[in-house]
Amino acid sequence: MEQSSGLTNILPRLNVSAISHSIINQTTHGEILAHLLFLPGQYLLVYKEGEATTYKFISPAALREAFVAEPIDSGYLPPNTVRWGRCYKGEWLVQFYPPQSCCISLENTTLTVPMPGLVFAGCDRKYWIWAVKKFDLNSPIFHAPLPNIMENGSICFGGNSVPNCSAAHIMQVWQLFWHSPFNQDLVQGKSKSYRENVRSHLQQLHNSNAKKYPTRDLVPWGNKTITTAIEEIIS
Repeated sequence: MEQSSGLTNILPRLNVSAISHSIINQTTHGEILAHLLFLPGQYLLVYKEGEATTYKFISPAALREAFVAEPIDSGYLPPNTVRWGRCYKGEWLVQFYPPQSCCISLENTTLTVPMPGLVFAGCDRKYWIWAVKKFDLNSPIFHAPLPNIMENGSICFGGNSVPNCSAAHIMQVWQLFWHSPFNQDLVQGKSKSYRENVRSHLQQLHNSNAKKYPTRDLVPWGNKTITTAIEEIIS
């Protein structure tokens, strides 16, 4: 089988025929029907056809099309889940929680404070949280007004171990986030009125018995939207 000139340009020194024969000759298990090799920009399918060794190149698009008919079932998704998928990192989910009052622990103090709408996302063993003024795919996202959240929205769980993101585990991680005490780490840049320490704002909201989080106080996270933030996570 001859390679096209285009493939020769991509793989100028690769003796595909020799590689194919070597693979087949080393295959002793009768139930192995073919081999798929990952090459730069394409795939090589190697298999026996009678006594002959056959190989052919397959584009990523063609390989994806071959598997697209495979059924995929997410299973029953937990409440508040707005998006689910799989990527090369593993399973990922996105949840939206509308504005509501939450109980949080600041070391030895428990506060009841209103929260804005929150977007909670997970992929692999990492989790993110952002605030939104309204839930729309193209709406801007804001820093969640809470400590222990990094600049990009990823959550620092400290010494707590978190499971891989999945429909079965994401609610467990959500509960762990709220039940763990918040400390003095990563408290800056989360509130316009209390830029140096968002915990002071949370204390003020608790003391005033506030019923609604003042969204004008939210700090934008660059020009990111819900969509662009999620695409960065799964890409």
